[in-house]
Amino acid sequence: MEHAMKRHGAIGILLVTLTFFGSAQLSAQDAISDQWRLVLIPNGETVYDVVNQVTWLADANLARDFRFGLPICVTSSEVPCVNASGSMNYGSATAWVAAMNAANYLGHSNWQLPTTPMTEPCAGKPGTMGNSFGFDCDANALGYLYYKALGFKAPNTAVPIPFDIVWPFINFQPGLYWSNTPSGVNNGIAVFSFATGAQGGSTQDDYLSLLPMIPGKIPGTPPSYGMGLQINPGWQTIYDPGTGFTWLADANLAANVKLGLPPCQTPTTPMPWCIAQDGTMDYASARQFISNMNAYDNGAGYLGQTNWQMPPVDPGCPTYNCVGVKVSNPMGNLFYNQLHFTAGNPVVEAPDIPVGPFYHVQPSQYWTCAVGTIQAPIQAPCDSTGAGAGGAEFGFSFGDGYLGTTGAPADHLVMVYYVGCDLPDRLWCFSLPGF
Repeated sequence: MEHAMKRHGAIGILLVTLTFFGSAQLSAQDAISDQWRLVLIPNGETVYDVVNQVTWLADANLARDFRFGLPICVTSSEVPCVNASGSMNYGSATAWVAAMNAANYLGHSNWQLPTTPMTEPCAGKPGTMGNSFGFDCDANALGYLYYKALGFKAPNTAVPIPFDIVWPFINFQPGLYWSNTPSGVNNGIAVFSFATGAQGGSTQDDYLSLLPMIPGKIPGTPPSYGMGLQINPGWQTIYDPGTGFTWLADANLAANVKLGLPPCQTPTTPMPWCIAQDGTMDYASARQFISNMNAYDNGAGYLGQTNWQMPPVDPGCPTYNCVGVKVSNPMGNLFYNQLHFTAGNPVVEAPDIPVGPFYHVQPSQYWTCAVGTIQAPIQAPCDSTGAGAGGAEFGFSFGDGYLGTTGAPADHLVMVYYVGCDLPDRLWCFSLPGF
């Protein structure tokens, strides 16, 4: 009873700050303009794109509520299934779209995944197979929505996450977090997803969140008891006796405390480091943020500690349930064993705020299939060749506007459209609204 009273009392203290921090993060994002009305026409449950002549489903996460006969995933599996959050692996995404067409959803049987041309002009270097990759890729269907139709600018998120409590942490983000472990080729870095519980890899120029930690227990803190998470005095750090690591209690400190790093204007300016509006940053900036934490207060360190670091990841662990070697997988141990989340489900739900004419948009990766043509690629059907070697497929993030590739069995979300127009007035099918 005493423990419960302390817990509820602490939550009350945190809730006092909810309005301030929540409104600060939400208002900090670039508000979407009404320019989308020039190219997108809402029509009940669908949205017509006049430029590309395709009809989008307005619900950007229909799979969360309509699985079309596919089962809910119990554990990560190659068997077609849908997570309770609506995410799924690529094979399941194609099966879900096929089931949607078999059901003749909204009177149509030609729904498809959004497409991405294998080669399109992007801001960065192409992928390892010479494929489209990076920021400012707007010839693909989802990139067109993010950059051109909806008017977002990388690395800004389409859906900011307000202040949240994932006991005993605050400000957790349902997305990828940096580690300090190399992964794969091209100087990749291992990452962990608090949106799905998956471990994978990322290029260093993508924008991810950061959860700093300290090896061991902070001297002078109360003795350990049990194996559950233990809140240190002041509630600014959390000790995990299961791994022997101490976490920062604020899982998105960089959104409000910049430690000398400037705000990003673009993904590459100002150089060499910057922090996006939602607290995400590229890997070089994450390393500098950790360095600034340790140098804080004339060398005394942030919270009086000088050994902050990014968490390690065991690169040999499979994608999900990476908790076997707890010291090497502290984020996995935190997600599964301490916070008790299951594979495929986020630590916090994204707010259901309208993004132009769309709803249920998630600030995470969405599947997009490869096509071989750059001529009218959004109207083309999906190719079966994939986006790269090893069964990789394209994924586009509404968290920062990044186009990347992901191998199985990673889970992403699904948006769909069909080629054609069903507006009541057929003249609008070929005319830009307002003209």
